[in-house]
Amino acid sequence: MRRGFSVIEMLVVMSILVVLSSFLILYNRTGELQIILLREQAQLISTVIRAKSLALNTLIEDVPACGYGVHIEVSTSATPSKYFVYRDKAINCRTSDRIYAAASDEIVAGTEVVLPKQVVFGDIGVRDIMFVPPEPEAYLDGSQALAEADIVMTSNDGKTKATVTVNNAGQISQK
Repeated sequence: MRRGFSVIEMLVVMSILVVLSSFLILYNRTGELQIILLREQAQLISTVIRAKSLALNTLIEDVPACGYGVHIEVSTSATPSKYFVYRDKAINCRTSDRIYAAASDEIVAGTEVVLPKQVVFGDIGVRDIMFVPPEPEAYLDGSQALAEADIVMTSNDGKTKATVTVNNAGQISQK
């Protein structure tokens, strides 16, 4: 009698391998998307901290700014989602609106971040986070009345999300 495997046994083993391989590939893609999302969340937190740090250093500049902030632009059909650090160059700091205005404010070189195509901004509680020296005081959309705001980044399919929370005291946290 010859020893070996029958065709049916080989087909069963092959089908089990195909099913296990498909689960592995699916899990790997989900994990890759979570890593991209967490990296973008960390980069957003780093950018907000940089704006806060620049506001603390404002007093030692030759021409002091009224403050530094982060402006968030949600994607449209023509432009991708992005955010950047800006310098408030208002003539009178007391009358500044503390929100980004392209005509009067300056984007800090090297701070513009464009989100990858897999990530979009979801629910945005604030578009401008500004820090005014010397403390620095934090303004969310130009006001200190808003206690805190969430910035949610999601995957294109909406299955995974990462949240950055900023409060009016300048504290930054992640969820």
